[in-house]
Amino acid sequence: MTAPLLDRSTDEPDGGPAGWPVPANEAGRITALRAYNVLDQPQQDDLDAAVRLAAYVCGTPHAEINLIDSHRQWKAAAYGGERGEAARADAMCSHVVTGTGSVHVADASLDERFARSPFVTGALGNIRLYAAAPLVTRDGHSVGTVCAFDDSPGELSGVQLGLLRDISDQVMALFEMRRMAASLSRIASRDALTGLANRRSVEMAIANAIARAERGLGTPSVVVVDLNGFKPINDAYGHGVGDAVLRSVAARLTRTARTVDTVARIGGDEFVVLLESTGGPGAAAALGRLRKSLVGDWDGVIGASGGAAEVGAALGITTYRPGDGVASLIARADAEMYADKSRRAVDRG
Repeated sequence: MTAPLLDRSTDEPDGGPAGWPVPANEAGRITALRAYNVLDQPQQDDLDAAVRLAAYVCGTPHAEINLIDSHRQWKAAAYGGERGEAARADAMCSHVVTGTGSVHVADASLDERFARSPFVTGALGNIRLYAAAPLVTRDGHSVGTVCAFDDSPGELSGVQLGLLRDISDQVMALFEMRRMAASLSRIASRDALTGLANRRSVEMAIANAIARAERGLGTPSVVVVDLNGFKPINDAYGHGVGDAVLRSVAARLTRTARTVDTVARIGGDEFVVLLESTGGPGAAAALGRLRKSLVGDWDGVIGASGGAAEVGAALGITTYRPGDGVASLIARADAEMYADKSRRAVDRG
């Protein structure tokens, strides 16, 4: 079934020119497309294999995987041509994503939808035979096509069109699988409670920072943060409040760190912050900011549960030295943290 079309050229600033077909579910369609993270990606062998197969089964010299973004067509794979992008207003496949059915024309120059396209008129191509099967998401959004075409008029059989639809289904399944894999990867690299990087993830980030330092590309520092008085809070107010404290610490550290830094939770109440390219005075200043972010103002987290308590923290920092590895950097920062904890215990005593 073909979705009803909207001409947004007169009432929306991001609408296409007159005659540009826009599905009624356009906003959801664009959201669905971008969720797959398939736009502007490097060349990929599996997508190249899909378009070679599409050209073979259709008997055409050209086949492409085209993704229709808000104002452009991104050619994710191409057989018999080059990858790249084109204006959506010029794209023949922009007509296909208005619905979920395939499109097949024997001579595009005789079809009112395509006759003025620069891909037909000779400005960008001389397409005549054109067949396209939409890439349809599970929610029914057509986000692009697998298309096959020729500079000569011709007809495809029902079997060929069916195989082209099968290929588009397989490409869509590949996109879904990649999205799921990316989601699982994010879950595997994140702490479930706080959303911060976990131990494995921050250790990889530190290893990469060390590799850059060995090439002379910045000097990283590592901060270890350990909470003081966390167990009494858990015991007094319950694990729900304890979890709220941990999430608050995560938020405070994240707000204070730079976007290039990595904030991680590596244990029950232990956190690590990787400071990219931050040594010397910069590291000391960063440590001061992180320490300050954890001072005071805990009533909103703890006091709401019927009491007042203070969350303290011990922090230790170390900066990369030639020959350091991940373990040695963390170990030195950990030792500095315990020294800080001991000093604070003496001060309180």
